[in-house]
Amino acid sequence: MYEDQVKGRTEELKGRTQEAVGAFTEDDDLRSEGKARQTVGKVQANYGEKLDEVREATVKNPISALAIAGGVGVFLGIILGRR
Repeated sequence: MYEDQVKGRTEELKGRTQEAVGAFTEDDDLRSEGKARQTVGKVQANYGEKLDEVREATVKNPISALAIAGGVGVFLGIILGRR
């Protein structure tokens, strides 16, 4: 697991705890904040997982990764050059 995944899972756990405390104390604001924190944690963890997949694909097939990066660079150059 990489840093983003660990941080995301930690935020998700904090959010679950916060939501549970909000439900126990009947504090709707705390409960909503907990749900939001869970969502942020899930997004961050998923970002970390996708980043890992890209890293693995790049290591397995570096030529394709270079070709894709070059294509993206050309595409961005064309779009930004139109201004």
